Amino acid sequence: MSRDDDPTEPMLLKGARFNVHRMTLTGDDGRLYQREVIRHPGAVVLLPILEDGRVVLIENTRPTVGETLLELPAGTRESGEEAVVTASRELIEETGYRAGKLELIHEFYSAPGICDELMHLYRATELVAGDPDREATESIVNRIATRDEIKAWIASGKIRDAKTLVGLYAWLSAD
Repeated sequence: MSRDDDPTEPMLLKGARFNVHRMTLTGDDGRLYQREVIRHPGAVVLLPILEDGRVVLIENTRPTVGETLLELPAGTRESGEEAVVTASRELIEETGYRAGKLELIHEFYSAPGICDELMHLYRATELVAGDPDREATESIVNRIATRDEIKAWIASGKIRDAKTLVGLYAWLSAD
């Protein structure tokens, strides 16, 4: 039985990319408490590294926060889709690059207090440039950056996206 059919966790909202359910929790005081939780199919975030060591970031206009953010490419998994398949698809869609090699380097929850979204961080190497296949609602521009530029952008607060910070910190701390 999927969570969507679970009578102990009723669905409040069925969305295109995620659903919202109501959980009932028992507190230390024995009382029942209700919380809304986002049930998400999971996502991928990509760390595309060119042969010369530079990283492919994107400038992504995010209407939800009213800003254009510097991000690593990422995307939501389709129902039943393996994360590595999503990674390959999203890299092409958002950047145009195709990866000769995708390596899972980390998994993490994006916001476990409200959501069960599990993100899979992949290092993408052996990149071949091509044309992106962006969605109609995406406003994205590739931004190639050196290690020093990335360090400076993190230090100055220019990079504010959590999944991007996780991916870049994992990369920077690996050496």
